[in-house]
Amino acid sequence: MMQRFSYLFVFTIAFLSMAQAKLLKDHGVVGTTFEILEEDLLEVIESKLKKLEGERNLQKHQEKIAKQAQKKIKCPKPVEGIKHTKEPRSFIYDPSITVPYDLKDYRGAVFHEKGTKINPLDYKSLSKPLLFIDGDDEAQVNWAREQKPNSQIILTKGSPFELMEKLDRSVYFDQEGTLAKKLGIQQVPARVTQQDKHLLIEEINLHKEGS
Repeated sequence: MMQRFSYLFVFTIAFLSMAQAKLLKDHGVVGTTFEILEEDLLEVIESKLKKLEGERNLQKHQEKIAKQAQKKIKCPKPVEGIKHTKEPRSFIYDPSITVPYDLKDYRGAVFHEKGTKINPLDYKSLSKPLLFIDGDDEAQVNWAREQKPNSQIILTKGSPFELMEKLDRSVYFDQEGTLAKKLGIQQVPARVTQQDKHLLIEEINLHKEGS
């Protein structure tokens, strides 16, 4: 019985193989075929080298941007329109603002109605004089050093980091001339102090002041 089964099994396999061969011969290949491609080794190496080169170029570009940013921080672009004081002048600046719309707290209660005039100096005084100077001008730097010890130095030109090291005190830079434009400062050195509820701004000619 077992022997008959073995012959039958072998016969069945042989028949199926012949039938499949005939089917392929008569009707072609059934299903999708894929060509086996072997990627050229040189092409692989070249591709990887190009990728590495691209990564190096990107790194160089990033390093260049970082250096430019560092340079701008260390030595910002000078404020445009600011000159050394030739004709000294002093004037009063009113920091008051008019509220453009109702100001509300987190509960929705109005604490300042639209049109209300507010003076920041009613709430917080100017604690120290502000000194606007050209940090590249040695005479102005020396003048600032001789002012009240608590004065705040603000540069319109020069490197705040170099000056901080030199003077051993905090130094700021008026980025894009935001403060100078707001206060109407056109010449340096200039000193800003509080006078009652206003700010007194003095643009000083060091030669005339020293004579």
